[in-house]
Amino acid sequence: MKKATLFLLIFSFFLTIPVFASPFVGIGTYEQWERALSHEPGQNYIRPLRTEEWDRYWKAWQLEESMVEGERYPQTNFLELGEGGLYVSRAGLGGEPELDIPGAGLVMAWGDDAMPPGSFASAWVFAYGEDPDLSGKTISITVFPPMWGQAGQITQVSFGMRDVNGNIRSWYWNCGPNPGQLPWNMATTITIDTDMIGLGATNPPATGFLNTPLFDITKVIDFIVDENAVWVGGPTPVPPDGVNIGRIWNYWKDLKVLPKDKIANKGYYVKYSQPAFEIEPGIILGWDEKSVYRSDFFPIMADDFLCKDDRPITDFHWWGSFLGWNEPGLPPIVPEAFHIAIWTDVPDPNPNDPTDWSKPGKMVWEHVCKNWVWNFAGFDRHPLENENEQFKNEACFQFNQLLSEPDWFKQEPGENVYWLSISAIYSPNVETIRYPWGWKTRPHKFNDPAFRIKDTFSPDGTISWPPHLGNVVNGGNSVLINEFEPWDLAFEITTNLPAYRDNPIPGDIDRNGIVDLLDFAQLAKNWLETAPQYTLGV
Repeated sequence: MKKATLFLLIFSFFLTIPVFASPFVGIGTYEQWERALSHEPGQNYIRPLRTEEWDRYWKAWQLEESMVEGERYPQTNFLELGEGGLYVSRAGLGGEPELDIPGAGLVMAWGDDAMPPGSFASAWVFAYGEDPDLSGKTISITVFPPMWGQAGQITQVSFGMRDVNGNIRSWYWNCGPNPGQLPWNMATTITIDTDMIGLGATNPPATGFLNTPLFDITKVIDFIVDENAVWVGGPTPVPPDGVNIGRIWNYWKDLKVLPKDKIANKGYYVKYSQPAFEIEPGIILGWDEKSVYRSDFFPIMADDFLCKDDRPITDFHWWGSFLGWNEPGLPPIVPEAFHIAIWTDVPDPNPNDPTDWSKPGKMVWEHVCKNWVWNFAGFDRHPLENENEQFKNEACFQFNQLLSEPDWFKQEPGENVYWLSISAIYSPNVETIRYPWGWKTRPHKFNDPAFRIKDTFSPDGTISWPPHLGNVVNGGNSVLINEFEPWDLAFEITTNLPAYRDNPIPGDIDRNGIVDLLDFAQLAKNWLETAPQYTLGV
C-alpha cells in the first residue's frame, strides 16, 4: 500500500471520531447571554421553540407509555416567540424597586395588546453543543416569575432535556403564593440532579415529572425552557427599564451544567483541609489572588496550616481561576508548571495587638509541579459581586499534584504550623499573560489570614526574587489578605498513609482518641457478640 493511501485512510478514520467540547456550561454574565443569542459558530446558542416542537413536547406529557409523576402538564395555547422576544437585560426593572431582579439575565417577552384573555405558553431552546453525556451532572437555572397585578401572572415554568432521538425528560413547577410553588416576583434557583428521576430529582421539588420511553441521558442535544401565563390584559413593566406595555414576560438567569463530583483525591487521607467554599452546587464564594512565580510579578500567595502528625505530605490539591476567564475549559495560555513551597511559621509576637500577626519565615521545601492535572469545579461568587459586575462568574478549577516518593515533604515531629505557597510558572516566551492564574480565596478558617509575599532575602542576606529554598520572607514588605475581613486560600493536603483514626480496626475502642460514650457502647457490643449465650427458662 502506498504511503499516501495509508495516510488518507488514517486521516479519514480520525475524521469519523466524534469530538465534543467540555461537558460543562456557565451562562451568567451579560456578555455570555449575548454570545448565546448571537449564534456564533461553535458556540452553544439560544433560539425560540417552534410551534411543531411545542406540539411534540406537550403531547409527550399525554402519552400513555410515558412515565409521569405528580400532575400532568396543563392544557394551554402556544405562542411562538416573535422577533425580539428574547433579549438580555443587565439587571432590574428600573423604576420598579419591588420587582428588583439581581444580575444579568435573559428576558422572554411575548404576546401583545391585541391578545385575548386566556392561558398561554411560549418557550426557548438552548442548543447544547457540548459533550452530550449529562450523567453525573448538576443542572441549575434561576427564574424570576412575575405577577402583574390585574394584568395576569406566570402560572407554570418547565425545564426539559431532549436527546438525539427526540425523547424528552422534563419537570414543571407551579408558580404562585402557596407553599410548594415558586414565589412570584422573587428569584428562585432550580437545581436538577441528572442521576435521579421523578419529582425528587429537583430542588425545589417539581409539581410534575415526565420521562418518555428510551430517553437517553448520555445523548442530550438541547434544553427546552418554557413558561405558562394567565393573561387578562393590560400594561406590564417589562425589563430592563420597566416600560409598561401589553406583553407577557419572564426572567431567567445563571444557567449552569456542573459536575457533581469535584474532588479528585478520593482514596487518600487528609492531613489538612480548607477547600473551596461552595455556597450552592457549583457556586464558590471567593475571588482570586494573582500568584505568579516570575521576576517581574509580585506577589506570590501563601497561607498557614496545621500539621498534626509525621505522615509525609504526598499530594496537594488547590483551587484557583484565571483572572477574567469565565469558560469551563482552560484559557489559551496556561501555566507550564506550579511552584509549591513550604515555609516555617513566625508566630504572632503579640496576639492582643491587631496590627501584629504571624507570617511565613524560611522556605524549607520546594517543588516544581510539571504534571499537574485539573478539573472544572464551578463558578465564583465574589462577596462584593453586587457592587461590581466584573467580579462575577469566573470559572474555578481544582488542581491536583501527586508527588513521587523522593519529593514527599516530611515534617518535624509533633504538631507544627507551616505556610504553603503556590504560584504559577509561565513559559519565559510568554510576555503578556492575558488571564493570569490566581489562587482562590475562601472564608477564614485557621490562625491568621492568607499572606502576600512580596519580597525575600536569600541566605546571604541579599534581596532575592522569586524566592528559592532557604529564602526568608521580608515581613516588612509583605501583607495579609484582610481588605474587609480575614480570608484564607483554598487548598487541601493529603497523604497516602492512613492514620489510626482514619482506618480503625473493627471492634476497637477509642477510635477518635477520646474516651467517651461511643467507647462504652462499642465495649458493650463486643461483649454481647463474644460472651456465652444463655437461654432463660420461664
